This record gives sequence, C-alpha cells and structure tokens, in this order.
Amino acid sequence: MQLRNLDPSSSSKDWDNKWTDIFEHYQQDLRHAYYIHAMLNAEDHHVLEIGAGSFRDMAELRRRGVDCEGMDFSQESVQLAKQKFPEFSAAIHQMSAFDMSFADKVFDVSYHNGVWVLFDDAQIKALAVEQARITRSRMIATVHNAHNHQFMEYFDRLKKDDPLYDIRFFEIDELYNLMREVCSDVVIVPVGKGKKYHEDLLIKDGITDPQTLRAYFEESGLKYLESSERLMCIGSVR
Repeated sequence: MQLRNLDPSSSSKDWDNKWTDIFEHYQQDLRHAYYIHAMLNAEDHHVLEIGAGSFRDMAELRRRGVDCEGMDFSQESVQLAKQKFPEFSAAIHQMSAFDMSFADKVFDVSYHNGVWVLFDDAQIKALAVEQARITRSRMIATVHNAHNHQFMEYFDRLKKDDPLYDIRFFEIDELYNLMREVCSDVVIVPVGKGKKYHEDLLIKDGITDPQTLRAYFEESGLKYLESSERLMCIGSVR
C-alpha cells in the first residue's frame, strides 16, 4: 500500500483498510491533544482537527471543554470514531482536506498531526491554502522531525515491512517556506520524547494543564530540535 505522492483522493480505500487494524491502538497516546490545548489562546473558541484519523485528540479536547470538531477522508475512520465517541458524533465529519465543505474563516484554529508527511510540496501547498481558507487566526501543522536522525533511521527500518512508516520527514527551513505561503509569524516547537528534561516527562508525571506546558514550550524553544520526534509549526493566517 503506497500512500505518498498519489492523487489526493486515490488512497481512501487503502486508509479504510488500515484504520480497521490500527484505530484502537492509536487511541492510547493523547500527547498531541495536550500540546494543542497548551497553544490555544483565550479567544480560540472553535477548533478543527484535519485528518483526525483516530479522532482521539479531538475527543480529548472536547472532554477538556474545547469546541473542537474533526474531519477525515476515510469513511472507515469516521464510522469507527462515531462508534467510539457517540457523544461527539455531530462534530465528526467525512471530507477531503483538499476541499472542505466548511465556510471561510469558520474556525479560530485548525491543526493536524502527521498529515503533511504523506504528500509532496505541491500537494502540501494546496492543503495549506485550504486550511488557511477555513481558519480565522492560526493554523498548526505537526510533522516528523528530520533533525532527529535516530528517529529517521528507525522509520527507515520499519518501512521495509510496513508502508505506514514510509513517510516524509521535515527540516525547519522546509517548514518555514511551506507555512509562509499562507502564514506570517511562523513558530516551530519541537515536541515528543526529547531527552533529559522535556514536556513528555511532565505529562508522564500527570502534569497536563495547558498553562504549565505552554510555559515550558516558550522556555525551551528549539533546545530539543535534534532529539524530539516531531515539529509543531504554528502560523498566523494572513
């Protein structure tokens, strides 16, 4: 199953098959929901998760009182999510991230985790334009970190047997260039399993309140660029 560099809608059946196997497994890690919550401002009332897949982050944010909706182009993931989170069913949508049916600027913040790693630059620029269209304030893109060479090598080994790991990693200069197509004031925050003192150690100790995590992110900056798994890119939509 090859998922990269395809027509935007051509791999939907592949993902339907994949989500049948991995949906429950992906429910276990809520870190990205904590990261997103930490980055929300007081005026960010309406939030969208793009390419939600397991919809775990959307569900966690809603449990935390955030008016978050989620969408994915896989019919299977949407059906599984509505079964898993029936109380949030009305906020779960099936559509393509290249052509969303939402009105312009209807969400204060939009975000996704790992969506861009499946596409080339031209496709990412199209995705970014559509994300910016439906976003009023800030858009967030979280991707795999090319500055963490050990993590890249780990994926290179796994992708030989599982195409789920055949994804793209990004350096910060690439991300600045892609985000600045539609955004200003781009900030990049390394997240996930950095060595030594890191936000994941706080989460492991049960400290997940957004104020503490945000203060940590602001203090650490790019300190863990070479050891973090992912890069969370935040841009103000023009």
